[in-house]
Amino acid sequence: MMLAVDNTSRPPLSFPGVEARYENVFPTEAKFDLSFNFSETRDGDGRGAPAGIRGTLHYRTDLFEEFTARAFADRLERFLGQVVADPGTRLAAAELLGADEQRLLDGWNDSAYPIPDADWTRLFEERAAETPDAVALVSPDEGGAPVPYRVLNEEANRLAHWLLRRGAGPEDVVAVAVPRGVRMVVAILAVLKAGAAYLPVDPDHPAERVAYLLRDGRPELVLATAATAGRLPAVDGVTVAAVDDPDVVRELSALLVTDPTAGDRQRPLLPAHPAYVVHTSGSTGRPKGVVIHRRGLVDFTQWLQREYRLAPDDRMLHKSPVTFDASVIELLWPLTTGAAVVLARPGGQQDPRYIAQVIAAEAVSAVHFVPSMLEVFTQEPAAARCTGLKWVMCGGEALPAATVTAATELLGTPVHNTYGPTETTVFVSACQALPGEAVTVGRPVSNTRLYVLDPALRPVPPGVAGELYVAAEGLARGYTGRAALTAERFVACPFGSGERMYRTGDVVRRRGDGQLEHLGRTDEQVKIRGVRIEPGEVEAALLRHEAVGQAAVTVHVDSVGTKRLVGYLVPAAPAPGGAPDVLDVAEVRRFVAGLLPDSLVPALCVALAELPLSPNGKLDRRALPAPDFTTTATREPRTPREEVLCGLFADLLALPRVGVDDDFFTIGGDSILSIQLVSRARAQSLAISVRDVFEHKTPARLAAVAADVADEEEHAGSADDGTGAVPLTAVMHERLQRGGPVKEFNQTLLLVVPPDADEARLTAALGLLLDHHDTLRLRITSGPSQPWELDIAPRGSVDPAACLTRVDVAGPHDSAQGTSPGPWSEERQRVVRAEAEAARGRLDPYSGRVVQAVWFDAGPREPGRLLLVIHHLAVDAVSWGVLLPDLARAWALAADPDGVRPLDRVSTSFRTWARALTAEAVRPARTAELPYWCAVLSDVEPLPGTREAGTGAASSVTMTLPREETLPLLTDIPAAFHATVEDILLTALTMAFQRWRGPRAGGGGPLVVGLESHGRQAVDSMPRSSDLSRTVGWFTVCRPVRLDLGPLDATRDVTEGAAVGQAVKHVKELVRRAPDKGLGYGLLRYLNPDTAPSLAELPHPQITFNYLGRVTRAAGATVIWTRAPEAHGLAAESSRATASGGIEINTVAYEDGDGPVLQATLSAPGGMLAAEDVGRLAALWRTALTTVVTSASHPDAGGRTPSDMPLVSLDQQQIDDLENVWRALNSRN
Repeated sequence: MMLAVDNTSRPPLSFPGVEARYENVFPTEAKFDLSFNFSETRDGDGRGAPAGIRGTLHYRTDLFEEFTARAFADRLERFLGQVVADPGTRLAAAELLGADEQRLLDGWNDSAYPIPDADWTRLFEERAAETPDAVALVSPDEGGAPVPYRVLNEEANRLAHWLLRRGAGPEDVVAVAVPRGVRMVVAILAVLKAGAAYLPVDPDHPAERVAYLLRDGRPELVLATAATAGRLPAVDGVTVAAVDDPDVVRELSALLVTDPTAGDRQRPLLPAHPAYVVHTSGSTGRPKGVVIHRRGLVDFTQWLQREYRLAPDDRMLHKSPVTFDASVIELLWPLTTGAAVVLARPGGQQDPRYIAQVIAAEAVSAVHFVPSMLEVFTQEPAAARCTGLKWVMCGGEALPAATVTAATELLGTPVHNTYGPTETTVFVSACQALPGEAVTVGRPVSNTRLYVLDPALRPVPPGVAGELYVAAEGLARGYTGRAALTAERFVACPFGSGERMYRTGDVVRRRGDGQLEHLGRTDEQVKIRGVRIEPGEVEAALLRHEAVGQAAVTVHVDSVGTKRLVGYLVPAAPAPGGAPDVLDVAEVRRFVAGLLPDSLVPALCVALAELPLSPNGKLDRRALPAPDFTTTATREPRTPREEVLCGLFADLLALPRVGVDDDFFTIGGDSILSIQLVSRARAQSLAISVRDVFEHKTPARLAAVAADVADEEEHAGSADDGTGAVPLTAVMHERLQRGGPVKEFNQTLLLVVPPDADEARLTAALGLLLDHHDTLRLRITSGPSQPWELDIAPRGSVDPAACLTRVDVAGPHDSAQGTSPGPWSEERQRVVRAEAEAARGRLDPYSGRVVQAVWFDAGPREPGRLLLVIHHLAVDAVSWGVLLPDLARAWALAADPDGVRPLDRVSTSFRTWARALTAEAVRPARTAELPYWCAVLSDVEPLPGTREAGTGAASSVTMTLPREETLPLLTDIPAAFHATVEDILLTALTMAFQRWRGPRAGGGGPLVVGLESHGRQAVDSMPRSSDLSRTVGWFTVCRPVRLDLGPLDATRDVTEGAAVGQAVKHVKELVRRAPDKGLGYGLLRYLNPDTAPSLAELPHPQITFNYLGRVTRAAGATVIWTRAPEAHGLAAESSRATASGGIEINTVAYEDGDGPVLQATLSAPGGMLAAEDVGRLAALWRTALTTVVTSASHPDAGGRTPSDMPLVSLDQQQIDDLENVWRALNSRN
């Protein structure tokens, strides 16, 4: 912000024959967020007496709307007017709020709505009378039949009459310590029908805490079960009754089933009488009981129904503990609407997989989540089956925008955010949270006024932060037995005669649309996983330990946003020298766990010699040391899961060692390797998803979210056995339209096989593989001149013996080879190449022959070779990572079917995936991408010097990058720019393309590249639980990307590292601009009949680019069931396959023990480009890669880009400025 005052006098302007005057000229760009400029005006020619002050406000339009800026100016003018009119005015007393703003605030608080005179129990009884046979309760884990409204009402009436006989009634409290189930609901309804208030008690909480709740709540009676009654502590004056005790059951059976009336109660039942009492954390060290009255309960449940409209056929899940007021939403709201309540098992609220199962199995349509639990739920594969949800409500803590997006996309229903302290009836504001937008806490519910006030209790204007005060019909009566605290927090409302309002302690800001944004707290209160925590209560518990002299509790938020309570302890009697080692912090934590519920127990206790203090002697929480949650300095694996994952990381990335905190992508992983990681983890009985790898990244965090494969739920996709007709995917359509021979379109791999191999066992192993992976039984059922129609034959329909050919290479070849385990002789390799060409010739997808295997039998003393030739329609590069380990296990299974674990299950069939793509292509969200793809392919210039492709041999050039440049290209440089290897390769390719085209076309125009990727990503048309990590097939996706270098001109010599770095960032952002990683292009181009014609008219990309990742290439030694040393010499595809047009580039990083080497093959169709032109582009690319490696290896190179920061709106220059500031500050330290 800038403030400028100009009070200088100006000389008169006098020009002969010209009238002149001064005019202020303002810049068109704002240099500051806000700039206030004041200039003094004078009478006459500018030298007269002062005539006033003119003010102008300049603001950044990307930060402020005109409405907001104008409001700033109006308030400043209003403020200045007041202090000028009365210079004695205290600045804090000046009124900023204008009349229009006051009317606006009043309108937003206009929430009055009539409240029925009936008690809540009457609303329930009316539903029971109207629909007596409708289902009221479903308790799947109790094993009984659904409970109709009539039965529930009658059972509650019996227990209510039983309570009335014991003197319970209005103004009384009855505690309920019954586990969640039908009996618990009956007990709560009975207490309400008797006119009393229910006090929920969790018998699993520490006995001392339960005893305190009972003493504080002073219940007339505690309703329990035989199982829980024995766990409750004895409290003087409190009687415990087990509702399932045989004597009580006999008494209940003899009582009336009619609704209690006023005549049954000793006192009249009034709306102001209590309905329930719940306890929340207290800053003085003890929880405080909050009393909610019945009128507020009626108002709240009626508002819920008006807003969300549950129907009689809807079902709501009740999973929140009744000790939390969120249970009122789940239990008492639906029972006033005729809907059913589905009861989760006790403790089930902590298991997202169980919740998903119940929602799906019981057709639940409404559910409430604490935001942190919703986030976990969205990551649960089984949650994708919860397609019947209509309402997802959240409350209890801040709702992250990312969780809103994930939940909305996964569940296909809106997410509603709510806000409300325990001191009100559940919540006081609500709104629908929209994906991609900031999450607010909404506007007030009915009969609620929300005031944002300054310290003098005056309303603040919209956009200004203040403390939130609540005046509402649903306001609590106060705290049990704490008159002083009630008077402190429930204060007189200055905006209504005789009303009270609750001081929340929450700092909020009202937006221009009336929505409230939560900004923080005025005190130390926090919420973790929806539980309100007063650090003072935890500190009081810590101080009760005799060895603790001082204690402080704070919340630590780690790098992924996880909140943990941390306790800092000073010994009561420090050891000599001030060392805090005398404290056994683990024992202190155990002690506190016996006093507080789990949610209030610190995750870690840290011993200090003294607590840090501020200059005024108060605790300086910011100076408390950061907690160390590690167990060892080296962060070695601590659990079997972590050990397995560290080993898998190291194996996949060819590293000697990986720690539990190493980021998979920072140390060399990519999306293809992540799929292999998922597959290998499954082989080790750990179930993780590709999404998990991207979100959790490290072995420690993946181990925390991994499940045991044996316990994993069957995915929805497994219902499809994978056989039958298969729709063509986009890449198949593209290959069909390309034309040319298709029979020999294949991928080839040569493996090392054991010396003792025999034909029968190999045939059996091959048969297991054919039956396990569906696409290996694929066939084209249409004629060669017709559009393809694909079908997958049933298991057992392909004869493995017909797929295997034996070739004897012992005999005369043995003398040249001897028994060496190394690479084969050139003579043998010629045999392999010839047999490979013959095997390709035997492929015929029209007859269902898509797999051919050739066993090169080298005799009993030497490892042989197995050549696998598979039609490309049935396999892709990622599929080999699944097939090779499976073939090795199939070989073992063929010898010992009972002693070897079967092949791992394929969760989602290729046919399921292909069908989902067809459905996905016509979704409105996909068709909305059409303008984007049309723009990418518009005005694509032809390659310089190109001619129409002929039928001759393709021009092909291979480029190799040395190890010393390849290693940083794969590791350090992508990590520095938070980019992928592909981003770096494409930057260099764009530089090379500009120079290659420069002399001919001036270097102008973008490069349009068709990027190939593995394509195994989630789509909305499939359940999120789908897992493609073990699915074999052709998944490749190709998307066009329009690339340029921004301000960099590569036609000139590029030596400045900063310019190259900016080019890397620019290209990275262009690649990420494509929606959903570009999956939609192929869908709209080939699978959507409405959009396909528009895209078909556009030109193809100039270059098709595919980076295949890192591949281990065998060196001299041979390892059974891995690629043979000679495999590199075999073509991956038939040389007679037709190129797609344009230049094709395939790039791979080979690992051979001495480090990675990048190798790229550039090809152009025959006759289209001269070989020397392709070679020149390859040479320029090689030079550009060296330039990028050299420039980007500087210590200051790198940085983030806008796509790395999706939650803020910053352009590249702003990010660079922030990083430069950070580097400058860091250099000073």
